[in-house]
This record gives sequence, C-alpha cells and structure tokens, in this order.
Amino acid sequence: MSFPFFAFAIEHETGGAIRLRQEILDNFIYLGTTHSPADDRSYFRLRIQLWDNVKFNDKISLYARLATEPRYHVSGPYRVTLDNGTNLKRLDQDEIFIDNLYLDLKTPFNLPLNLRIGRQDFLGKDMYGEGFIIFDGTPADGSRSFYFNAVKLQLILAEGHTVDFVYISDPVTDVYLPSLHPSAYDTEKETSRLYINHKKRVTATHEQGFLIYGRNKLSQKFTVEPYYLYKTEDEWDGNPELNFHTFGMRAVFKINDEWSLRGEMARQIGKYSDGKDKTGFGGYIFLAKAFPQVKLSPKIEAGFVYLSGDNRNTPNKDESWNPPFSRAAFTNELFAYIVIPETLSKGGPIPGYWTNLKEVVTKLILTPSKNANLCFSYQHLWADKKTNFIGTLSQMFSNEGYDRGHMLTFLGTYQFTKNIDGLLQFEYFIPEDFYTSKAKNATFIRWQIQYKL
Repeated sequence: MSFPFFAFAIEHETGGAIRLRQEILDNFIYLGTTHSPADDRSYFRLRIQLWDNVKFNDKISLYARLATEPRYHVSGPYRVTLDNGTNLKRLDQDEIFIDNLYLDLKTPFNLPLNLRIGRQDFLGKDMYGEGFIIFDGTPADGSRSFYFNAVKLQLILAEGHTVDFVYISDPVTDVYLPSLHPSAYDTEKETSRLYINHKKRVTATHEQGFLIYGRNKLSQKFTVEPYYLYKTEDEWDGNPELNFHTFGMRAVFKINDEWSLRGEMARQIGKYSDGKDKTGFGGYIFLAKAFPQVKLSPKIEAGFVYLSGDNRNTPNKDESWNPPFSRAAFTNELFAYIVIPETLSKGGPIPGYWTNLKEVVTKLILTPSKNANLCFSYQHLWADKKTNFIGTLSQMFSNEGYDRGHMLTFLGTYQFTKNIDGLLQFEYFIPEDFYTSKAKNATFIRWQIQYKL
C-alpha cells in the first residue's frame, strides 16, 4: 500500500524580479483646484522580489516571496517624513516584507478539493473574473503588493465546475508576519496617514471577508461564475463599522473565433453600526470583435460600466457602490486617483474607490509583433449622482453637473528577451461640468523596465 500524499521529494523553484518604474502625475488628485503638494508628483519605484517554491511532491508545496519597493521623489514639494516631523527625505526606503507565504495541498488523500493556506495573491490563474470584486488586498501600496491573508478551499464538482470558499483577513498594517521597516514618522490624523506606528499602511481599516465563488463551464463557448461575498470593515477615525453582502454573477460568451461578449453585475446590501443602511449596484458589459486575418491583428472593444452613487437627499442611506477588495486600476489608472477627494471619508487616502460612475469605454488593441502589444482607449465618464460638498472641496466639485469628462489612454508593452520586458503608459483626463471651471486637465505617465530570473 502506498501513500503518495506523504511521499516527500523536495524540489526548489527559485526566482526573482527587479522592476524599475517612473511615474509622472499632474493635477491627478484635486485637478489643480487646490494648492496641495500632492497634486503633482514625479518619482521612481524600484520593486525587488525574491521567491522560492518548495515542492515536497506533486500534491504538497510551500511558496514564499520577499519584496520591497523603495521610492525616490524626483520633483515637486512631496517629501517622506523620517524619524521626526522635521527630517524630510525624497527617499521612501520602504519595508522588506513577506509578500507571499502559503501552503498548497492539492487533492489531499485523493479528495476532490484543493487547499491553500496563507498569504497569497488572486492574480493570473488564481484571479476571480476580471477582479471586479476581489483583486487587491493591499490597495494603499499601489502595485508593490496585492496579497490577501487568506484560506482558500476549492471544491472540484466535475470537470469545468468548481466552487471556491475563501476567508480573508487584511489589517491596516502588516501585523501577521515580521518585516524590516523604516522609522517613518507621520503626525497627520489616521484619515490621511500612509504610515502607522512606523509601518506601511496597506488598507483603510481592518477588513475581513468570506467569499463563495463558482466557476461553471457550461460549454466550450459559455462560462458562468456566480458568487457571494460577505465583508466587514472595522470602525476607523470616526467612521462606523460596515457589514455588507455582495451577490453577483459574471458570464463570458465566446460567440465564435472573432466575436465575444462578457459581463458582470452585483448587488450590495448591508448596514453601518450607526444604523445607516448600505445598498449598491455595479456591473459592466463588453462586446469584442477580433480581426485575426488583418495586419496587426486588430481587436476592438466597446462597453459600458455602471457603479451606483450616493443620493445626497437620503442621509439615512448610502447607495454608493463599494469596491469590496478591488481598489485598483479598472478601466484606467488616473480615475483611481481623481476619485480620492470624494471618497476620503469612506476609503481614506487610498486610490481606487471606484464608485458613482457611468462610463462608456472603447478600445483598439493592436499586435505589431509577437513581442509587442498596443492598446488605445477613449472613455467618457459621468457621475450617477451629484455631489454635495462644501468648504475646500467646493472648489473642485460643482455639485450640479453629471458629466465627469473624457479619458484618453495608451498602453504599450514589449518583450525584449525571455527575461526582460518593458511598458509605456499614458493617460489624459479632460474634466467637464461635474467639476468646477477651476478644474484642470490631468495627466498620468508611466514607463517601466523589468527583469525576471
């Protein structure tokens, strides 16, 4: 009698990556309506990752990854405070932290399930749909990390049919695993702090969630993915605790080799600890057409995104869409920053609280060679509901219009060698009457070079 689950034969798969980025942002938060030093920045980001995948056998493995991403601010008045409030530096030296650490158990004892325990990403083959409800567990650090502290059990019902059960616990700073961190000092209140107790902030508050996610391949052309997510957001800086449910479904229909249709919709219900009701609705639909026989293999996409906004005339109810664990770039990068001022009380100083949005998205994707990819996009954005801001923010928001404005984007990628790739990204936003006449155009530029072992 043999027990292959316990037959150990250790094998290592080691690797590493170095990614250098520069990002240049102009009027990217307040659209130039205030004199905030945060509105214009230029900085370099150097992310370093080292990892090892220890395979004990074909059923048991342990994956670990270390990472750090120091930043150097080139221009603008922005500085990082170190040691005390008077020691201002251009260099944010960042932490050396455990980015991933999980144990994989595949079909243990030949049971129809897979189990992953520990700090893990939900990217690539582990991604849930297009990341509409769950994508980034650490939104405050940008793309430095995406990890979730989680336990994931995947039940295999049949070929092409699985159900995932996931528990998530993501605190404000990394308290579960050790890290080497800088002595960062921040005297601002918790609402806008990016370092807390000398550790990098990764979320607005302690967030916990329980996800049930089904994947059902009904045919070679049609896939359906129903899901349920329960999430709690702890009270922080005077904001009441929030508990809410998200029910939704994603579907993908490959009509033929050239046409495809995909969409997702979700409904939210819940309550704040102060008694206020929480509701929300969000979704998107995209139609794509490929031209594989045409030069450059063009592909066009057109779609619509809807994320509910909060009605300013219902003070006892919050109807705005809450991006549960998906505060990251969605249809573009720039709007993730522009939305910060209107969502500061809900999500803190963290980009990506996508809400109160109606958006038409068009894309043209070209493939000049097997190593190159180009994507051009025009997007028109509206608000679902008007704002009601007073004070400083009344300089940015008109409180009357619905038209947010126009977004132009470009993204180009190139694979230079097996180990080296590059990226160039440009986005330009032209505000309309949702904002005041003081609002200026905003710009986002990013270039990147990456080396992977």
